[in-house]
Amino acid sequence: MRRILATVLTTSSLLGSAAFAQDSEFPTSQELADQANGTVAHYGDWEIRCAEDTSDCRMVQLALDGEGNSVVNVAMQVLPEGGSAQLGVVMLSPLLTLLPRGISVAVADGVPAAYPFSWCDRQGCYARFGLTAAQVDAFKSGAEAIISIFAITDAENPVHATLSLNGFTDALADLSAR
Repeated sequence: MRRILATVLTTSSLLGSAAFAQDSEFPTSQELADQANGTVAHYGDWEIRCAEDTSDCRMVQLALDGEGNSVVNVAMQVLPEGGSAQLGVVMLSPLLTLLPRGISVAVADGVPAAYPFSWCDRQGCYARFGLTAAQVDAFKSGAEAIISIFAITDAENPVHATLSLNGFTDALADLSAR
């Protein structure tokens, strides 16, 4: 009986050491996911993602509907100085989006800005546009932006997705410094 108890205690202590070593030496599942998608930093609800071995970086977030479903994938990148837009934005909506209605974005209770879709592929439909310095300032001071699209199946009632602006200012500062 003593031999069995000693074996159990020894095995338990070794397993405990192995678990500790695993925690300290190996990446977490979140770290592995970040490595796989190029995420280099997190700021609030925003991620900074960079292409491998380049300085091509974007800040990204999924805009969610009221039920927590991903509706619009948002990516932003800093544009060269001297143009009218400060940030370039690409929004990816699901297939079966009613393209003629476009996509609209409103920060807080502001007036929605409407943008056309440019193209669709197997992943969804893309709207590309630029944000002016005034629009970027509104994003910095707001808590959320509401993105609206229309589904082909219901042209009268928009689907609203919330884009959190938590961490936007810090993510933009990091992105601008890269």
